[in-house]
Amino acid sequence: MKKIGNKRLGIALDIGTTEVKGALVDLETARDMSTSGAPNEQKAFGQDIITRLGLAMEAKGRRLLNKKVADTIDNLIKKLLNDTGCSQDAVKEIVAVGNSAMYHLLLMIKPDDLARAPFKPSESSLKEKRAEDVGIGIAKGARFRFLPNMGGFVGSDALGSILATRIHKKKNYSVIMDVGTNGELVLGSKEKIFVASCASGPAFEGRHISCGMPAIDGAITGSRIISNRMRFATVGDTEPRGVSGSGLIDVVSILVDKGIIGRDGRMKKKRFDLYEGSGKNIYITQEDIRQIQLAKAAFASGLEIMRRKANIEWNQLDTFYITGAFGRGIDKKNAKNISLIPRELNPNKILFLKEGALSGAKAFLLHSGQLTEEIDEILSICAHIELHKERDFQDIYADATRF
Repeated sequence: MKKIGNKRLGIALDIGTTEVKGALVDLETARDMSTSGAPNEQKAFGQDIITRLGLAMEAKGRRLLNKKVADTIDNLIKKLLNDTGCSQDAVKEIVAVGNSAMYHLLLMIKPDDLARAPFKPSESSLKEKRAEDVGIGIAKGARFRFLPNMGGFVGSDALGSILATRIHKKKNYSVIMDVGTNGELVLGSKEKIFVASCASGPAFEGRHISCGMPAIDGAITGSRIISNRMRFATVGDTEPRGVSGSGLIDVVSILVDKGIIGRDGRMKKKRFDLYEGSGKNIYITQEDIRQIQLAKAAFASGLEIMRRKANIEWNQLDTFYITGAFGRGIDKKNAKNISLIPRELNPNKILFLKEGALSGAKAFLLHSGQLTEEIDEILSICAHIELHKERDFQDIYADATRF
């Protein structure tokens, strides 16, 4: 790798349960040099957060989980440097955001209060260490900072999205909906910010669905009716092999419109065949529909509770941002049609935010002095809502299962 003189480089990280994303930034010119991602190697010890937190209750488990995610970060940074021909010696700053669980597992903090009631972070503040002290070996001597959690399972990834969208500077409320296994919701303005997490489950990642799959080659990512036939868009424009989360939303919306699925989620038959090809037949079942209902109801009920807390109507929103790896593939119309997002939303106010959390981490790399003060301001007006404790939650959730 070639040296780049006295230039200073920074690494921004978004540490997710499923994937770690990273960006290499020239700190002098503010130029993005490379962006990439890698599967979080912690998955070897459990696909979900709760399993990993249980393992982390013991010191040995914390060490194992720290090593897995630190190894993931090391390999990701190597890739970013190799892509640009830069030297690891030039990396002086690393800023990370992530959900509350990843904060604990990388920093090796025993998650006593997060893994069980009261389900709050054991620690939440901005952490500053040397990279090697958290297990990152490739950029020894670099300053490592992990931005603070916001409350419960709402971590600094949500804070990163707030910094990226600047909703904390706007007069009217805006929403940030981060779609993933652990969904995060933000409803905020310059006066007040509400945050909540919702256990949406893995359906939108293609798991626990009969023919579900992640958004890789062959995955159906979208569907529409052409000449009275269902047509599909796939990753890589190849023959369909399964259905991804965004494809599921389109398919369900179409089947609801055709009356094959009722607004209550009942199918007219136990199985509906979507595609018959040389690879495999792709279909959707009644149980798949139930999984989708539960996933979308988690978001819809959370949004409705937050709207009531803020005492606003959806037509008063400034912007409705959708982010997350899956979120940017959603069709607005179909998402509204199945009530994943409020039907009352003006479609012109719905924006897809690419890499919101990572963008916030990059902003902090470049403007940490200013943004440290802004983060304090954000946290001072932040209210964490525990959705399941809300009086009307069960009724709101049940209603939100309808399409």
